[in-house]
Amino acid sequence: MQQGTIIVTGAGRGLGREIALTLAAAGMAVAATDVDGSAAEATAAAITAKDGRALGLSLDVRDATAIKAAFTAAEKAIGLATALVNNAGIYPDNTLLDMPEATWDAVIDTNLKGTFLCAQRFVRQRIAAGGGGAIVNLASTAAFSARIGAGHNSASKAGVAMLTRSMAQEWGPHGIRVNAVAPGLIEVEGNRVNPEYKANFLPMIPLGRTGQPPDIAATVAFLLSDGAAFINGVVLPVDGGFLTGRPLQRSGGI
Repeated sequence: MQQGTIIVTGAGRGLGREIALTLAAAGMAVAATDVDGSAAEATAAAITAKDGRALGLSLDVRDATAIKAAFTAAEKAIGLATALVNNAGIYPDNTLLDMPEATWDAVIDTNLKGTFLCAQRFVRQRIAAGGGGAIVNLASTAAFSARIGAGHNSASKAGVAMLTRSMAQEWGPHGIRVNAVAPGLIEVEGNRVNPEYKANFLPMIPLGRTGQPPDIAATVAFLLSDGAAFINGVVLPVDGGFLTGRPLQRSGGI
């Protein structure tokens, strides 16, 4: 794992918190940001309680001015960021016919625009410092496999997948790697999966289980490590094999 400072968005709970704790344990100073500032501070406190270096910051990733202020505050407190994890995201259920425009805007602005704005600010700082660094964006298997009620999320995460590749092309010459992780069905404490939905989903996962936050955090840590030094522009599913297809066997015929 590279040393230095990392900014993790949406780090107040769930996957973002697990990612922040994992990277801190690997020796990185962590700026934990979240639209819920108290939750971000709690993540930072959990890191400093174990002798790590961390800062908790309130941040709405839809706001470019707020992003600039947060990144500047992080630099002053724990050092210029060498890595960024764009984890902040929302995914409320709304069918397309009934979806309010405000809900569509909130999902697209948080998941896609927020990823763009945070990455842009990070890369401007890195180029000014001479280049180098790494970004991991959080996409989703929803980018490749649609689900009723998640059209806005699928559209935003498909956008993140292609944005990741564009970032890798444009920023690779500056020594900045950009990759994405696409989680499958992950069970997060405080946001448990509906039992009926889980029962219907499990047969589509060849490994026969749902994912856990450490599965995602470990993959993020790898993509930021020297072991991934020649990996750039990849969208890596972490889904137990869900995207391999469906367990449907034809009976008779060819």
